[in-house]
Amino acid sequence: MKSIITKLFGSLLVILFVVSCSKETDERVIAQTSTGEMETLSGIKYEFIEHGTGEIPPHGGFWTLNITYLDSLEDVIFSSDQQGGTMPMPYDTAIFKKNASLEECLSLVGEGDSVIFFIEADSLYMNSYRQPAPPRYAGSKIEVRLGIDKIFTKEEFDEYNLAKLNELIESEADTIKAYIETNGINASKTEEGLYYEIVEEGTGDMPQEGQMVKVNYTGYVLDGTVFDSSIEEKAKEANLFNPARTYEPYAFPLGAGQVIKGWDIGIALLKEGGKAKLVIPSALAYGNRARSNIIKANSILVFDVELVEIVKE
Repeated sequence: MKSIITKLFGSLLVILFVVSCSKETDERVIAQTSTGEMETLSGIKYEFIEHGTGEIPPHGGFWTLNITYLDSLEDVIFSSDQQGGTMPMPYDTAIFKKNASLEECLSLVGEGDSVIFFIEADSLYMNSYRQPAPPRYAGSKIEVRLGIDKIFTKEEFDEYNLAKLNELIESEADTIKAYIETNGINASKTEEGLYYEIVEEGTGDMPQEGQMVKVNYTGYVLDGTVFDSSIEEKAKEANLFNPARTYEPYAFPLGAGQVIKGWDIGIALLKEGGKAKLVIPSALAYGNRARSNIIKANSILVFDVELVEIVKE
C-alpha cells in the first residue's frame, strides 16, 4: 500500500510540474486568444484592446512599438509619441522574464497587438530599470499602453531605416538650401546628405576610421541659438558658460558611432588643423528624439568645427 501511495504521490508531483510548466509555456498563447481582463502568472493585469496578427520577429530581427506610461492619476510619465513617435527595438527572447516587468509584457504581444498592462511600480522599475521606483510612484501601479507596429528581419530593418533616413533627409532639403543661401555658405553635399563648407583647409593628415581625434566645436540650431561649445569664449558669448566644466577639444574615435553620424562623416573630410561648417540634417543628428528645449525632435543642426589633432600612438 505504501508503495502504491508513494508512486501516486510521485505521479502527482510530475503532473503538477508539467501543468505548471505548461501554464508558463502557454501564457503567450492564452494572451493571444484572450478577451476581457486577464492576469499573468506574476500578477500583471492586462487587457487586449486589439488583436493583430500576433506574429513576432525572427531571431535577430526587430520590431517597432508605441508605448505610454501613465501614473495612478492618468498623468503621462513617458510617451513615445512625445519623443518622436514609433520606437525601434531589437527582438530578444532572452530578456522575457516572468517577473512583473516590461519585458514580461513584451513576451505576450506580437505585430498589430494593442494592450493595456497594469504593473506594480516597484517591480517595474526594479526589474526593468534596475533601480527603485521614484517615491511618488512607489506602492502604486503603472498603466502601460503598448502597441506593436511592425516586425522586421535584420535585412528588412536595415532597408526600413535607410528608407526612413532618405525620406527625412529629402524632406529637409529645401529648408537647408534656404539656410545655406541666406547665410552665404558655399556648401558641398556628401552622398549621405551632409552639407559642409571647408573654411580653412588645414595642413596635416586626414584622419582614418578608428583614429582618436580632438575637435573644437560650437553647435547651434537654424535660428542661431547656440546649444553647446567646447570653447570657453564662445560659451560665455552664448551665456552657456559653466565654471565647473573644462573647456577643451572633444576627443572621440572617428567612425565608431560615439558621436552623431554627421560628425563621423564631416570630421573625416578635414585635414588636421582644418576648420569647417557642417549643416547636418536631423536624420544624421538626433533624428526624432528631442535632446533639450533647444534641440527639439527633428532638429537640423549647424556646427563650426576644427580638427585640432589626430592622436597618433
